[in-house]
Amino acid sequence: MRGSSVSFFNRISVFDEKASAALGIEPQEGALFKLAAVIAHSGDSWFWCGALFIFWLFSSGDRERTIAYWGGSIALTACFVFVLKRVIARTRPEGEWGNVYRKTDPYSFPSGHAVRGGLILMLAVNTFEQKWVIAIFAVWAVLMILSRVATGVHYFLDVLGGFFLGLLIGWFWFAVQPFIYQHFSVLFDKSSWFKK
Repeated sequence: MRGSSVSFFNRISVFDEKASAALGIEPQEGALFKLAAVIAHSGDSWFWCGALFIFWLFSSGDRERTIAYWGGSIALTACFVFVLKRVIARTRPEGEWGNVYRKTDPYSFPSGHAVRGGLILMLAVNTFEQKWVIAIFAVWAVLMILSRVATGVHYFLDVLGGFFLGLLIGWFWFAVQPFIYQHFSVLFDKSSWFKK
């Protein structure tokens, strides 16, 4: 029984290595690698939280509440994944690109960017009624998480597992949204912060 489980994990490992290698792009490939790098950065938590904060400053009403909920969900999920990656402690693949990730976060499973991609896709499904808007988020999420493998900062299973975890976490944030709005409403209305 033990031998069969070892064999199963060996097959998974071989598949992961082959899939990661097949998706990889070498830095020497120039423009294609640079495009992948830009797409890979588009899932950075600081980018999303920073952009949402700016939009939040100039919003009010339902839009203000939605933007705050997106920002809080992304930030809290990033903290959870940061801890989870340290518990699992799978090291990143070796590579030349992505020193900012390698130095600040040397672990790779689950991919925080892939988790964020799944989470943001679920937030979009919950926020927007237009199918074309949701489709844009879906295409972005897939391209972004695959670019993490293409640029060599993650293995394929890092992003696959991360994406499905992000979908699950997104469902959780959707499920608790009414409770949070009801019991922590002050967090979502900045106009009430300055009232006497």
